[in-house]
Amino acid sequence: MNRLFLFTITILLLTVACKNNAKKNMMSEMNSCDSAVIMYYHTPGNPRFFNMVKLKDKKSLSVIAADANGKVIKSKDTCTSQGKIYFYGKGDAVYVTYFSRTDECRTFSFIKTGEKYFTRMNSEAKELLDTLQWLAKEPVVVSQ
Repeated sequence: MNRLFLFTITILLLTVACKNNAKKNMMSEMNSCDSAVIMYYHTPGNPRFFNMVKLKDKKSLSVIAADANGKVIKSKDTCTSQGKIYFYGKGDAVYVTYFSRTDECRTFSFIKTGEKYFTRMNSEAKELLDTLQWLAKEPVVVSQ
């Protein structure tokens, strides 16, 4: 009976010690955002020239927020950002997320507490970003 008890305790301790301790939900503020602006760089990695689209659909926002709040994965330093998303929250809050949609680099990334984190982009988020890119326009400067 003692051996069964020790065996059970050992298995329990191993299970607790080996559980996945990956960071998750690091940008939970996005869940309360009501709009976003998505910028698609003309040249990956270079934000100087871009097309943009405004997004106010809560369902679409939640598709992106869910992935950005997913499990943090190993950095993908070889991946070049293809654009960024400004999420607008309550008051003047702005949360920035970068994205890459290439097959080997389908990720969202963001900087929090001075560190850059990456999460995986699922196919639904990729399809959404691909579709929205067709609606994106180059910003127009309005002179007064």
